[in-house]
Amino acid sequence: MKSLRLLVVLALATVFLTSYAFAQAPAITNVNVKDTHCYYSVGVSTKLCSIAPGMTLTILGSNFGASPGGVSLCNCPAATIVTWTSTRIVVTVNAATPSSGLVVENVGGGVSNSVAYIALAPLITSIAVGGCTYIPNQSPLLCLINAGDQVTINGSYFGPASGGGYAATCSDCGVSPTIISWDPNWSTAPSPYNNQIVITANQAVCGSTISVWFDTMGSNYVPYTAC
Repeated sequence: MKSLRLLVVLALATVFLTSYAFAQAPAITNVNVKDTHCYYSVGVSTKLCSIAPGMTLTILGSNFGASPGGVSLCNCPAATIVTWTSTRIVVTVNAATPSSGLVVENVGGGVSNSVAYIALAPLITSIAVGGCTYIPNQSPLLCLINAGDQVTINGSYFGPASGGGYAATCSDCGVSPTIISWDPNWSTAPSPYNNQIVITANQAVCGSTISVWFDTMGSNYVPYTAC
């Protein structure tokens, strides 16, 4: 009889804990993007915030839990937790992709509502090779790039090396460039701006371009000459 009573008690406890966990699922009410000064209120705002790697987000809501869980913006590297309370989370974005949403998961496995956003693609602001620096839409002359040359790519929204991004020196190259370094200061000073990638061009094509990619998002195409 005691065993039967114990089983009943355990069954009721399981139902109670399951119901409690469900009731305690996290809920996002507001998202503040520090770098773009965008404030999105769930159910109120009609304009989505633009988000890119390196940006700082403040997430407001409820039932986040006292201990840090996780914050995801896509099927990609999770955001880095800066601070975490039961109602307020601050994170640094490591990756963002189109048609995705921001989600909070607490340590109990509860998952929040998904908040849509606009993902910003990588942006190249300049390339440098040898003694030549080319700034898109400003420099009068293109830089000469040959196979084997080291090229420095400067820009924004490149993200960390772990983000899965890549660079290209032409649209139909058979060989991708070798990545020497990708945002080497990310671990100590993540930022959406002043990002840098250094590559070795394994193939160069006359009249082609350099670009940076993350997931399906490509940067602006920066021309160079190889002839």
